[in-house]
Amino acid sequence: MLIKNATMGDQVCDLRFTARVEAVGRLTPETGEDVLDAAEGEVLPGLHDHHIHLMALARLRQSIDLTGVTNLTMLREALATDPGEGWLRCVNYHESTLGALDRHILDALEPERPVRVQHASGKLWVLNSTAALGTGLDECPLEGVERDDAGQPTGRLFRLDAWLRAQIGSDLPDLVALGRELARHGITSVTDTSYTNTPDSVERLRRGLPQKVFCMGDASLSAGHLKVMLDEDRLPDIEELTAAIAAAHAADRGVAFHCVSHVELVFALTALHAAGEHPRDRIEHAAVVRPEAVPLLVDSGCTVVTQPGFLYARGERYRREVEAADLPYLYPYARLLASGIPVAASSDAPYGPVNPWQVIASAVARRTRDGAVLGATECVSADEALRGYLSDPSDPGGAAREISVGMPADLVLLNAPWRELRQGPLDAAARATYIDGRCVYESSAST
Repeated sequence: MLIKNATMGDQVCDLRFTARVEAVGRLTPETGEDVLDAAEGEVLPGLHDHHIHLMALARLRQSIDLTGVTNLTMLREALATDPGEGWLRCVNYHESTLGALDRHILDALEPERPVRVQHASGKLWVLNSTAALGTGLDECPLEGVERDDAGQPTGRLFRLDAWLRAQIGSDLPDLVALGRELARHGITSVTDTSYTNTPDSVERLRRGLPQKVFCMGDASLSAGHLKVMLDEDRLPDIEELTAAIAAAHAADRGVAFHCVSHVELVFALTALHAAGEHPRDRIEHAAVVRPEAVPLLVDSGCTVVTQPGFLYARGERYRREVEAADLPYLYPYARLLASGIPVAASSDAPYGPVNPWQVIASAVARRTRDGAVLGATECVSADEALRGYLSDPSDPGGAAREISVGMPADLVLLNAPWRELRQGPLDAAARATYIDGRCVYESSAST
């Protein structure tokens, strides 16, 4: 393949590649070579999303999206849009609009078909009674099953995704369509951060997607980060957590902590201090970082993998519900960089927007859907936000990868030079995306 007239930083040149980049400069087409005129569009190394949940994102297409559903009448109507007899799967439920759902409320809306509703945070599922019967919920002894005063399950399940999936059986989503969607955004590799990943699920993801897939998961994995889920209302025993961290470090695995509150962040950093550091330890989200936590973060040596896209997707809810004292400290970026902490932007899709250009635009402007700005002093440049997507999968927030002869031909051709697109990152779009030299996406404008 030969791409002619491509912008690469401050120069316009040609790029020849097979599975690897073969030459960069002013090049003459060879016999039989496919040629694409970039028309001075920027060619970048393929983007890497450092925090994504692939199976959940793929299953989004099989789900009823409750975003914008603001009352139970609308929920009943949403359930009715999916005809048939099987499971009804709903996502993006939040109690601020629909109240505290339980099995009895769902029974009144849909008594016949099994229904499962996922909270927008991803930490909670709510089942109706038909679903509870089909999964054996009433006999489930696990701690995450919420019970009423009589000891009966309410239908609300906390952090029991693996159990629920095992009870329902296989419902493998369309990974081919997901691969196309990611390629359309210029994404050539991802890190799946699901704490339930096992060797089998990792292999399934790698077989099903054209992207290069890196995974973190539980203690059964021999490589990749150990993912630690922290929920402020049910924190683990700190001595047991410290031992698990030490065991992961001994196996040369970094540890990645889910931290969306001040308490969770301080708890994670306390456990890390006791267990010792690893150069690949990470804090996922860092949704609230108060000033007193910044020195602890610096001392830990952790990288922060953040999601400024939430400021756009959920910013109006944050303005209503987050404590006023914490609003200035939501999803910090510039402040952490100024303290010497490596930071990389990512999506957390499907819980945040998957489009990297939306994430980058949110890092630059920090605007909600209604245009309010959250934490203006935390804005970063488009170049800085893009650097997170260009940093190596093993080094989020590190140096941006650059195109060089001999590197794998994981590339994205943009619709214009980056010097123009950085003024409005939402205008950026992939014209073509290549993985190991193979075209996995091409827009109609490039054909």
